[in-house]
Parts: sequence; C-alpha cells; structure tokens
Amino acid sequence: MKPSPTSTVISSPTVTTSPGTTLARDTFQRTNQTYWGKASDSQTWGGDANSSNVFSISGNTGKVSNGNTSYSAVLGPVVTNAEVLFSGSISSFNNVNLGAVLRWKDGNNWYKAYIDGSNLIIQKKINGSTNVLGQVAFTATAGTSYTLRFSVSGSTLSAKVWQTGKTEPTNWMVKVTDSSLQSGYCGLRMLDQNAAVATFTSFICTSL
Repeated sequence: MKPSPTSTVISSPTVTTSPGTTLARDTFQRTNQTYWGKASDSQTWGGDANSSNVFSISGNTGKVSNGNTSYSAVLGPVVTNAEVLFSGSISSFNNVNLGAVLRWKDGNNWYKAYIDGSNLIIQKKINGSTNVLGQVAFTATAGTSYTLRFSVSGSTLSAKVWQTGKTEPTNWMVKVTDSSLQSGYCGLRMLDQNAAVATFTSFICTSL
C-alpha cells in the first residue's frame, strides 16, 4: 500500500512595505488636536511638529497649514542607514514643496527628497547652506496624494515617487552620492506658505 504523503505547512512570508526594522510609524489616526503629539507607535514627534501651531491632526490626517517658511517633523531614533516612506498631498505648488528627510540633525543639517510640482529633487543642507544633489522631472498635481520613498545607505541617496495607489516604480528615479552627514533622524520636511495646506496620511521609517 502506497503511504500517504506527509503534508507540510509552510508559513507565508509577511509582506512589508519597507525593508529592515521599523524605527518609526504614524498613521495619523487620532483625535483632532493642535500639534502632531504622539505618533501611532507612541513616540513623540520632534522638530517643529510639537512646537509650531501650523501642525495639527484633523480628520485622521497630519496637516501643516497657514505656514510661512520651511518646517520639519522628525520621529524615532538617530540612525545611520534608513528609508522613509510617506504618503501625502499639498493644496497647491505655488512656491511650496513636500518631502522627507534623512540624517536630520537640526533645521540646518539634513538630506531631503521632495516634490515641487515639476521635479523630484534630492537636496542637502549643511550648516545652513543648501545644494541640490540631483533631480528628475516629475509633474505633480495639487491636491493629489503621492507616495515618496527616500533611502540613504552609506554615501548613496536614492528617491522615487508615484501617485498613491498606483504601482511603485521598479527603479530609483534619482540616485546620488554624498558623505556630508553620517547619521541623524528620519522625518518629513515641507516648505509651506502662500496659504498651502500639506496633508499626510502615512509615515514609516525603517532601518537598512
């Protein structure tokens, strides 16, 4: 008699949106309030997010409105190699932009990947002086949600962006090298002025 085959249960791998260990996460699902307060992972937002009243939680989204300059919001520990993935929109692209920061030390020292309505740009700011490291044309529409992935590993910085809900591009759209900053915080940074309202629906930072 032929023996019955032994059935083996194979666990399916967990699908994640980002590699590595999760360092910080926010879904912005909480009570309406001034400032961003504590993220959904119970860590407290830093930078300007809990000191500037342009930041608020409204309708289960993180908002930045009535601003007149650039603002930062950082979350999680200091890290060397990391990746930020966020989704958000802005009500206009009239001299404003929306992006993520890595190796953020303070308002004058960081790496940033952002969209300005016409381009996806990787920029650095060192001791208050900004320089564009690389950019590619990318047309973004005001009021439309986009998802941006920004990574730094060693001296390599990479970024890509796509409309939220669409298929993520396979390849990085901008890839540059720079070794000015070795470590820092993950977060978001936006130039908010001219009555623009930035709205964020998700944020995650993972180690690489």
